[in-house]
Amino acid sequence: MVCLLPAALAGQSAAQAHVVTAPWAGPGQAPGSKPVTLDATLAKWEPPALSASPAPPPLTPEQQAIVQATQGEKLPEPKWARYVLSNEWRHDVMFSKLANLGGVWIGVATDQNYTMAAAARSELLVLMDYDLEVVNVHRMYHALIKQAATAEDFRAFFRQQNSAKAIEALSASGSSKEDNAKLVQIYNRYRDRMATYLYHVANTRVGQRHPTWLGDPAAYAYIRGLVQGGRVLARQGDLNGTTTIRSIGDTARKLNLKVRGFYTSNAEGFFQYSQNFRDSLKSLPIDEKSVMVRTYKRGMTIAVGCTWHYNLHQISDFLSRLDAPGYKDIHRVMQDLRGPQSKAKLEAIGVSYYDGTVPRT
Repeated sequence: MVCLLPAALAGQSAAQAHVVTAPWAGPGQAPGSKPVTLDATLAKWEPPALSASPAPPPLTPEQQAIVQATQGEKLPEPKWARYVLSNEWRHDVMFSKLANLGGVWIGVATDQNYTMAAAARSELLVLMDYDLEVVNVHRMYHALIKQAATAEDFRAFFRQQNSAKAIEALSASGSSKEDNAKLVQIYNRYRDRMATYLYHVANTRVGQRHPTWLGDPAAYAYIRGLVQGGRVLARQGDLNGTTTIRSIGDTARKLNLKVRGFYTSNAEGFFQYSQNFRDSLKSLPIDEKSVMVRTYKRGMTIAVGCTWHYNLHQISDFLSRLDAPGYKDIHRVMQDLRGPQSKAKLEAIGVSYYDGTVPRT
């Protein structure tokens, strides 16, 4: 495939060029973001290898019943675009900070959650989204992952010549005939786009590694192990709702697990923090390792080959700031991270870790 390289590497041979990303990702310059200065250290940076530990054992029937009882919210059809594919490409910059978090991973949006959950070695993966279309995409993925021993086998389901085989698998996925028909409908609607998208997910390269759930065989094996073990769930939910997040917290407590990762992508940029949002976060079982994980752009370092800054924010500190006057939205929260005493938190690779050591401006 033809890949775009950062300008500083454009004159080098393919063998010399160290950072390669998806072909439409570009060198990484978003409006209002700090330019990427590709020095020698950054040009040679590679993400650490993920843990080789296997997925935890399958849940018992009693535990699976607890997971399946997790409630979702029935929400109106969104009036915005359906984000069934991700435009984030550099979750690998977080690998060292996500490593072995374990516990429950809650995530909005689509398959980028699988890469992060594999890095975190999450024990339960709960996907939630306002858009039921995204939720059904996850359910379709899960049905096909069960039938695909490798990432290549999974991607093969989205090729035209294998569509009949994929539809057969979805039609016999074990849920009701109505639900199976919805999964087939989702598959038919997005198959062509997903074939291209999933190809690029698998072939995204940083240095000599392919650090995604479809590029790293160990990451795919881990996610497949979670799916086969009943440790992956998809529910419709609103970040400002009163049901889904709190029900996930109840499920975590019954399994004696902490919520260690809560990924919101860039969704926090579209609303002011409501009391429901605050109360739902406070209801979750967390500890000092628990983090919000988000993408942001304004005034932050961004990852090469991407347009996002990746931020991890200790949930206990986030809740503390939300209780203080003036913290009404993500822009106010991130303003503290842009303060002169916190610049060192914005790592050149495009990631930051935010906790109580960040002064309140």
